[in-house]
Amino acid sequence: MQVYETHGVRFEYPDGWELSVDNSDDQIAATVEGPGTAFWTMSLIFERPPAEEIIDSALQCFEEEYGEVDVYESDERICLLPTAAVNLDLISLDFVSKVALRACETDEFSIFSMFQISEVESEEHGPALRAMNASLTWDSDDGDGSDGDPFEFDNLFGGQDEE
Repeated sequence: MQVYETHGVRFEYPDGWELSVDNSDDQIAATVEGPGTAFWTMSLIFERPPAEEIIDSALQCFEEEYGEVDVYESDERICLLPTAAVNLDLISLDFVSKVALRACETDEFSIFSMFQISEVESEEHGPALRAMNASLTWDSDDGDGSDGDPFEFDNLFGGQDEE
């Protein structure tokens, strides 16, 4: 298990998956690529747009790109904060991809996480993507953030590493 931390935000990701980070004045984006089509990304957006606006914008991009998009509401949270969340099924060339969009707001920035994976790989690598969302935490400078117990990535798999 590897750990990424910046601006009080922390997440864990599997060994062997590749992390890349892009920094700009208004955003930091960390992307983790796994085997096959699996990838997960987390962005800190310093302009602090509302979480619903972030999800609506992302959803609009997917609808423009794929046309046929099935949208499902989700109650999953990130960073233990109120979260705007939807799951998508994308259909392209008779293949289905699974997408999870999550966004929340802090007093410092908005946090957006997204993962995407092909349906045929979702059973094998989907648990790792969901574990990255579950491991995503934020600790505010004043201690009011979601600085609860650290997430144990390996516990999601019963103490076994995912292959």
